Amino acid sequence: MRGCLACLSAVGLLLIAAAFAPNGMCRVTLTLTDAETGRPLSGVVRITHQEGDQRVVLKPAALDSRGWGLLAKQPDIADWLVVPQAVTIELLRQAVTLEAFSGLETEITKVELDLSNGQARDVSIPLKRFRKSHERGWRSANTHLHLMKLTREESDRYLRDFPAADGLDVLFVSHLKRAGADQDYITNQYPTGRLKFLETRGVQVSNGEEHRHNFGAGGEGYGHVMLLGLKELVQPVSIGEGIAKTPPDFPPLAMGLENAHQQDGTAIWCHNNWGFEDIPNWLAGRLDAQNIFDGGSHGSFADSFYHYLNAGLKVPFSTGTDWFMDDFARVYARMRVDQQLTPETWLAALRAGRTFITNGPLLDIQVNKAGIGDTLDLPEPGEVTITASATGRGNFELLEIVQNGQVIDSQSSVAESRHFTARIRKSINVSEPGWLAARISTANKNEYGRPLFGHTSAIYVTIDGRTIRRAADVAWLRHEVEAARASLSEKAQFDTAEQRAKVLGLYDQALQKLSE
Repeated sequence: MRGCLACLSAVGLLLIAAAFAPNGMCRVTLTLTDAETGRPLSGVVRITHQEGDQRVVLKPAALDSRGWGLLAKQPDIADWLVVPQAVTIELLRQAVTLEAFSGLETEITKVELDLSNGQARDVSIPLKRFRKSHERGWRSANTHLHLMKLTREESDRYLRDFPAADGLDVLFVSHLKRAGADQDYITNQYPTGRLKFLETRGVQVSNGEEHRHNFGAGGEGYGHVMLLGLKELVQPVSIGEGIAKTPPDFPPLAMGLENAHQQDGTAIWCHNNWGFEDIPNWLAGRLDAQNIFDGGSHGSFADSFYHYLNAGLKVPFSTGTDWFMDDFARVYARMRVDQQLTPETWLAALRAGRTFITNGPLLDIQVNKAGIGDTLDLPEPGEVTITASATGRGNFELLEIVQNGQVIDSQSSVAESRHFTARIRKSINVSEPGWLAARISTANKNEYGRPLFGHTSAIYVTIDGRTIRRAADVAWLRHEVEAARASLSEKAQFDTAEQRAKVLGLYDQALQKLSE
């Protein structure tokens, strides 16, 4: 009997010891869940402790900082920690505050914990969704991502955990070459195409290529394009002495775009209007979408999109993050609700222009019964009805309706529970062909410290089949092409007259197209 009691006492002591972490710490098992279904979610958490009048951020070793790997210091994003699944962490025996969310579609939930007694806790944080994009067919993707200076094991973990925590549906990483420096580009180790071994958290992952040319190490050149949905890499991956360290400045990007399309791939222009070859390739139909704010805040919508749209081009909006995921930046594409999601079906929706880009607010717009990316053909000038909405966790301040580059109506955001909304319903008279879109306008930032943005792709309005073609914007395109041609004539190095003629001929063809 005494032996049995001793045994029970020993077991009891072990159980008590297991409830307390060593060195004045307390064990907390943390799980994020969907408030409606109770299912586990990936997400992020920020853990803080109040010391006097100062709030101190705590970073348990078991959790990766959401700012891991970023080249520039971002204190806001570094304070958030990735919770890919239920995880046990150790915290000091003190009062702490946990704040958590998942992606862009849940509110922030705050939980106060008093851990002073040191007893182990199971903490489940329910996250309330304020929008269910999947039920409407909207699926999100980051179209531009590379990683460097990580081990392969670290890179695998990053690509499995971080996109899921941010609520992405699809992620595109891309092969990238820069002579010498690319020794550390860990994402170059992945094969081209679908990377199913990284899809353990439900995010589909595919590997493509950033095809590019620079005259100098960071100087402007022909430009950069994402080639996604490839079966094999387009060679050369990088062109010119500025990146490849070997002349000539040949071939032009156009040849790589044609190669990608022969593989049923998708071509996305990078970095807004940075580079010389964007307009010639848009005019020739070699591009499928255009990124903005992918890896920085270079340019604006008016710098490229509005000129293109006013000249009569159809340009789907897209975005990504470039080096590491320094933001929520993504593009939502609308698919059929019953359609199977794959990287290829998502890219088809992108090419169709059924998109909006955002790093916070979720947007929608309809003109009569036409949705984003559609063309509404009116038999004659007349009245149309616009309905638009924006919903976001952060205060985006203003929802705006843009017609042919000009704001024609706006609505301030209002707080609803722990998120913000704005809605517009407006009838207007359409007297000429054009386009309509919705965007937000604010100086506020998101939880990761990045300025909020959001813009839908266009709904195109034609009258008896006629599209918009504004002379001032056509003239702007012409000026850009002429300036690019002149700069290339001076800077570009070619081995043969045939190479020179091939490159400059792209700009001559663009000028001819603009004059037709």
